[in-house]
Amino acid sequence: MQIRRLSATALTALVFATAGCAVDPSTPAGEAVSAPRALPAGSVLTYATFNAYNDEPRAIVRQVYGAAGSRIEGMDYQIPAENAFGPSRTIFVNRVLDAQGAIVRLERADGSSVAFEPPMRVLPFPLRPGARFRQTLVARESDGSPPRRVIVTGYSAGWETVKVPAGEFRALRVVRDVFLGDERFYRTETMRKEVDWYAPSIGAVVRSHEDSFNEDLLSGGGEAGGTLVMQGDWLRWELQSVLRKGAPD
Repeated sequence: MQIRRLSATALTALVFATAGCAVDPSTPAGEAVSAPRALPAGSVLTYATFNAYNDEPRAIVRQVYGAAGSRIEGMDYQIPAENAFGPSRTIFVNRVLDAQGAIVRLERADGSSVAFEPPMRVLPFPLRPGARFRQTLVARESDGSPPRRVIVTGYSAGWETVKVPAGEFRALRVVRDVFLGDERFYRTETMRKEVDWYAPSIGAVVRSHEDSFNEDLLSGGGEAGGTLVMQGDWLRWELQSVLRKGAPD
């Protein structure tokens, strides 16, 4: 868990580093991706995840494709603590996606889960540079607690050339803010900031950054001033390999 002291202005200006990427001038600015490229059932993408604060390896994650979608297994992602005195709250380990790549359900290490209605469209096709999107959905916890309203906003930023262990790809950068609707009287709702680099050549994300935080409303900013911000994990994902129908791509 990380704790930041930030002014409200600085909080809204949090951004992700994009080292290793460069805008690809050979790609027309308006080129769009009309629909996701379907990977056959049995295909497997392998990612390595890293702590983006210090670049330490975190976990090896596999995305396994089936007939109706895919399942991302082996995640290790913690969202921010409830307050300044508590540990990070939740460890998400699996992610279930439909055939369009939208998130149907997140599964935690303790066996609980949260489902989204409708599924969360993290890559709202068609993707076109400069296009903005917004989605409102309902999150339902497996313990039967009251449903939450979740809001996703974002935009497709532009085409870039991305190098990862699996190769070099032309990828469209997609930026999202996710507001989880889980506020309490002592803290604000959790906000996730996410960036994906989607490569149409393989029909998958080849690099991803994700971060989350909320504001502790009771602890105050102290003598340093500003807002006490509870920080979740900041992870970087990089595609390591592609296995299509049991054969290396």
